[in-house]
Amino acid sequence: MFYLLKYFEDAFGPLRLFGFVSTRVVCAAFTAFVLMMIVLPPLIRWLKRKKFGEQGSKGEAAVVDAMRDSKKGTPTMGGLGIVGVVMATAILWCNPMEPRTWLLVVGLAAYAGIGYLDDRLKIFKGAKGISSKSKFAIQVLIGTACGFALFAINERNREVLEHKKVDQIGSILVFEHKPPTENVGTKGETFRVPLGTHELAFPFLPLSAAVNLGIFAVLWTLLMTAACANGVNFTDGMDGLASGTMLISALAFMAIAYVTSRVDTTEFLKVLYVPGGQEVAVFSAAVAGACLGFLWFNCAPAEVFMGDTGSQALGGYLALAALNTKQEFLVLLVGFVFFVEALSVILQVGSYKLRNKKRIFLCAPLHHHFQYQGWPESKIVMRFWIIAALAALLALTTLKLR
Repeated sequence: MFYLLKYFEDAFGPLRLFGFVSTRVVCAAFTAFVLMMIVLPPLIRWLKRKKFGEQGSKGEAAVVDAMRDSKKGTPTMGGLGIVGVVMATAILWCNPMEPRTWLLVVGLAAYAGIGYLDDRLKIFKGAKGISSKSKFAIQVLIGTACGFALFAINERNREVLEHKKVDQIGSILVFEHKPPTENVGTKGETFRVPLGTHELAFPFLPLSAAVNLGIFAVLWTLLMTAACANGVNFTDGMDGLASGTMLISALAFMAIAYVTSRVDTTEFLKVLYVPGGQEVAVFSAAVAGACLGFLWFNCAPAEVFMGDTGSQALGGYLALAALNTKQEFLVLLVGFVFFVEALSVILQVGSYKLRNKKRIFLCAPLHHHFQYQGWPESKIVMRFWIIAALAALLALTTLKLR
């Protein structure tokens, strides 16, 4: 909304600042953090009154159950605050005329809805939440809707820039961009920009190796969103683990989105250009600010948990951020901890079923394995943060390694 103020710069010059991505990124992060500090205390009190708290032992594993019992009654569903703040911040600072803004906002809310239903069942029905089949079915519906929306956005961008085509790399349209002469410092330089639409580019490989998915990009979106939503959900098991790790991931995608939304950096780095990607950067800044604010209350000993409401929503965001920057494979590094946590669960379940009930880990997800080895919870969380930060830095360096 504030973005629109830039159109009144003739009346008041400083309003042009609202058109700069850097300004909106900083303001979005700061706004989200401040709103979390305002919103979360009353939300925590409300959750306590409603008795929306951690249920304690689930009779699954002795060490984990002991940890859960010690946190019994701690308010959960704090993800409602994260989602509400991120949505409000995005509406304030993102460009409302860019469809990617609304794809991220609606996608975040939709995945939060899945988590909310799951949390409600856990609290009031004494169950483990939505059945796996039901949850996956809803994820399929939402992922498919997001896929068609993203396909339409990318197809529209291709149609708009088709007339500027000067070359082609495989199926990738390369268009010519010449900055307006009034832009200071451009010196009339012309850029040859590879446009990202339905292509799947691979790290370390040239763009000529990219695969055009066509309509199958919808299926790819479905798989990405479901995988990321469940990966973050598995990670949300210790004080500050998911929120701190997501803070790092959001900052990384903020930088990636900024780079992929500029014609100069995309030409230099030989990565796909994404029109409107700057709004992904602003949205990611809002997510980072909200996670930082949530971490204030979620660090050990936690005053509130995000619950599935938050973890499903943030997982959906992570996938959509990767898809909207055309850097899908980088999510394996940017969200490395989430990936490893999900992989540990898959390997554990597969080993148990296929190897006559033999387990690979002492307990899954992976953070519980280290808990069984006697690591304090705070040490596990801090070390996972360090690994997440190093992996995110490595992800940023791969943008140039082609």
